[in-house]
Amino acid sequence: MSSSTLFFLSLIAFTLAAPLSVVDIAARDDGFTASPDIDVARILSAAQAAREDSLASFPHNSASSADVEIFGDWASLPGVSAIHFFADMDVDCDGVAGCSDDPSGQSSTSFGHLDAAQVPYFVLPADFVAAHADLIQPNAVGAIVCGGQMVYGIFGDTNGATPEVIGEGSLLLAQTCFPEEGLNANNGHTPLDVLYIVFGNAVAPNVADSTIDIAGLKAVGDQQAGLLQTALKL
Repeated sequence: MSSSTLFFLSLIAFTLAAPLSVVDIAARDDGFTASPDIDVARILSAAQAAREDSLASFPHNSASSADVEIFGDWASLPGVSAIHFFADMDVDCDGVAGCSDDPSGQSSTSFGHLDAAQVPYFVLPADFVAAHADLIQPNAVGAIVCGGQMVYGIFGDTNGATPEVIGEGSLLLAQTCFPEEGLNANNGHTPLDVLYIVFGNAVAPNVADSTIDIAGLKAVGDQQAGLLQTALKL
């Protein structure tokens, strides 16, 4: 075997072996994951303990009881205001593109036509939003702790079904949270182990009709999560 052939084979072996980890890391770099400075574990623990000020309760699916409570313990902290709850994560495919496996999906979201495959948005019950307009603005930034990580999203849609349910995220958000579960419009993440924190007065910048500024979302998310961390003295 010639030296040129050996070199070529070695180059192929290196190409197949070395860059795989780089590609894998790049695929997971979604652009809206919390900074390493955010102590996700402590925030999660603090949320589990902060369950005194219950603002409302909603079912996590149409067949369940009102088993998810929304808490306002963090609504009046120094420098930051947030509500939080633990729920599941069903997939919302509403928006401009929709999902091929969701024929009942709507082309619009509550404040525009967000693309569920391109925008990490979460959904809140319509009645809760109407009753607590002082705590939540359209396109409010949220921090979602799921699958051992914190990612950011925007409040982009409401659930107005009968009954109104809670615990929904866009296709992009759900698949980012649980990439190994094959989530789609007909298959959601069922355990009630997802923490949703909504920074009601912090609005994502540069939100267009169907897209958002992902870098701007991350910047505001990191700022708000940092303020929450400081206010909780974590």
